[in-house]
Amino acid sequence: MGPPGFSSEGAGASPRLALYRTVWRTLCGVFVAFGVVAAGLLLPADILVVGLLAVVVAAGTAFSLYEGGETARWRRGQVVIAAAAGAAVLSLVVGVTVVLGLSVLWLAVLLTAASPPVVGWCSARLGVGGQLVRLDGPTHSTADLCRQWRDSYEALRQARTANQRLRIVMERQHCLDELGRRDPEGLQAWLSSSASAAGDPARFLRNS
Repeated sequence: MGPPGFSSEGAGASPRLALYRTVWRTLCGVFVAFGVVAAGLLLPADILVVGLLAVVVAAGTAFSLYEGGETARWRRGQVVIAAAAGAAVLSLVVGVTVVLGLSVLWLAVLLTAASPPVVGWCSARLGVGGQLVRLDGPTHSTADLCRQWRDSYEALRQARTANQRLRIVMERQHCLDELGRRDPEGLQAWLSSSASAAGDPARFLRNS
C-alpha cells in the first residue's frame, strides 16, 4: 500500500506530500481547462473528432478487458473513467502541440515527471523518508483507514530496509486492529471473502 497511506514520508501521505498533491492537481486542472479552451478555439474539427473517438475506444476497451475481482483496488467504472480521461488528455496534448508547437509537449512531460506518483516512486527508490504516518482514533473515518490499508501494501513492496518493512507491517496490523474494533463483524466478513493483502475492506464495513 503505497503512496497515500502508511507509507514512508517520501512516498506517502505525509502532510507535505498531501499539500503537494493538492497543488499539483490544481495546476493540472488549470492547464487542462486552458487546453480544452485552446483546443475548442484552435483545433480543426477533424482533430477534435479523432480525439473524441480515441476517448470512446479507450473507455470501451477498458470496460471490456477489465477483470478486477471483488477485492480489486479499482472498480470497473473507475478504470473506464481513468482510461477515457487519459485518452482525452493525450489527444488534447497532441492536438494542441500540433498547433502551438513542442512547448506544450514539454509542459506535459514536466507535469508528468513532477506528479505525486512519480515523486513518491523516486523517493521510495532513493530511500528518502521512512517515518510512517498513523491514522486512527475518532478523528479519522473508516474510509480513511481502508484507504491507508490499501496504500500501505505498495509502501511495503517499496520498502528498502528490514526496519522499514517491520514498521509498515506493524502499522498494517494496527490498522486491522482499529477496523476490527470499529466493526468486528464487517472485518470478519471481509476476511472470510478470500481477502487479499492488497484488497479493499471498505464495502464490508460501516462508515464512521
